[in-house]
Amino acid sequence: MNGLYYLPLGGTDEIGMNMYLYGYGPEGNQRWIMVDCGIGFPDEGVAPGIETMTPDPAWIAGQRDKLDAIIITHAHEDHIGAIGTLFDKLKAPIYCTAFPAEIGRRKMEEAGHSPKNIKVTEPNTPVQIGDFEITFFPMTHSVPETSALIIRTPVGTVFHTADFKIDPDPIYGSTMDKEALRKLGEEGVLALVCDSTNVFEPGRAGGEKTIQDSLRKVIAGCKGKVAATTFASNVARLKTLADAATANERAVIVAGRAMSRMIQAGERTGAAAGFSDTITEDQARDLPNENLFYLVTGSQGEGRAAMARIASGTHPVVSLERGDTAIFSSKTIPGNEVEVARIYNKLVERGVEVIDSSMADIHVSGHACRDEIEEMYLLLKPKYAIPMHGEPRHLAEHAESALKWGAAQSFVVTNGEMLHIAANGPRKVDEVHTGRLYRDGDLIVGAQDGVVRDRKRMALNGHIAISVILDDDGQLVVESDVRATGAPKKTGRKGGTFEEQIAQAVDDAIESMPAKKRSDDGALEDMVSQTARRKANRLWGKKPETVVFITRLEDD
Repeated sequence: MNGLYYLPLGGTDEIGMNMYLYGYGPEGNQRWIMVDCGIGFPDEGVAPGIETMTPDPAWIAGQRDKLDAIIITHAHEDHIGAIGTLFDKLKAPIYCTAFPAEIGRRKMEEAGHSPKNIKVTEPNTPVQIGDFEITFFPMTHSVPETSALIIRTPVGTVFHTADFKIDPDPIYGSTMDKEALRKLGEEGVLALVCDSTNVFEPGRAGGEKTIQDSLRKVIAGCKGKVAATTFASNVARLKTLADAATANERAVIVAGRAMSRMIQAGERTGAAAGFSDTITEDQARDLPNENLFYLVTGSQGEGRAAMARIASGTHPVVSLERGDTAIFSSKTIPGNEVEVARIYNKLVERGVEVIDSSMADIHVSGHACRDEIEEMYLLLKPKYAIPMHGEPRHLAEHAESALKWGAAQSFVVTNGEMLHIAANGPRKVDEVHTGRLYRDGDLIVGAQDGVVRDRKRMALNGHIAISVILDDDGQLVVESDVRATGAPKKTGRKGGTFEEQIAQAVDDAIESMPAKKRSDDGALEDMVSQTARRKANRLWGKKPETVVFITRLEDD
């Protein structure tokens, strides 16, 4: 018997890395669509050296012949960022409206895939994909052309909000069509799958235009150079910032490829036309400091972004010194507080004044607060509530609140849990493997591959490389050579340096080892490694990661 199924692979144990599956058909033999394919940014302490992470799509990739489409709701990285990276695993056509398509094509090209795999759809125009009829419904958010999805199936209609807020007067795009939503609710909505990010925040997020005057006043009070940061994808905020700078007779310089690409994509597609005039970095050199305004990336403390490099004095173009100002027109995403605070401190040490949304009215959220979420329930009147886009605490609060807002039942479904959505009541029917993939340089590594685990161990305990050279009889030809990284040079004890004392311990252990075991490379490697770690622990109190190189010289 055919049924409707919902299976999140990402986005329901965290904020970010959105990846949701909807299936229709007999249990165990459904055909699927994927909604969004996003990335996340790991904590450096959790995954050192890792640039980005994505949900692991192994479960659906293993049956990709049953994946009919990838639907992208909007151009935020946590919804579109992985389509190039994961396309080889998924190999399904990608559907989205014009602006996210423009962003997606570049991602596909950068990953070596044809941009023709992206199919541009029109808002409010149904697209038939197997048993699913998908309609991209325009919503207001912090990036142009954000769409909710009306997913019609033989079982009933699901409304998937994606990210949204209810902006009464958006800078780009039109207001949310409440009357259309009310009519959809009257037709009948089986389930509302809804954004939970700001479920703890009372009231409403507020419109983008409400901060224009405040930003003008803040910039008017700045004396030297000004650098402002926000999300690169928030083109409306970039325009608000640029307009406020222009009103204060400051020239606008976009210092960062990500922001430039977003602005250009908005202008090419018409989704964000009319952006303020900008000048090049070369032209900026001829202007006095009080007439300069830089738009830069790095609002979340990203180590490689422009604001972090400015704070450390390593940016090739933009430098801020005493008397200059850094504006953070953003909200710090939970988990990024330490990184953002580190940049604040570096800027302050340079004499730069830092202004953020706790000091002035210079930011409004792109996500609906409680009153707006409740309004969605009142308009759509869904039978079932399925919270998404949130940590467990957000999902639990949303599920409880949804019952007060009119839903007959609500269900907390986390990554890997499969929900059968039936008219007579949903139920969890399966649990599948889900996890994370890490982008490490130019490669993708799995969470279980050991790369991140080994790197964390090296970061915590250091690393020792040991070279052992033996002759045909298993006797040491020369003293073992030890090279330690991330370890002390001296120990404060007699007997030589840290490396010399470990080398001596290794040589003593080899010489006392029975000849038969000494001829076994595996046994010798284990013994050398254990000896080095034990000695390091006695000298230092830590057991470093070790690698042993064994060379055996043969007589001619």
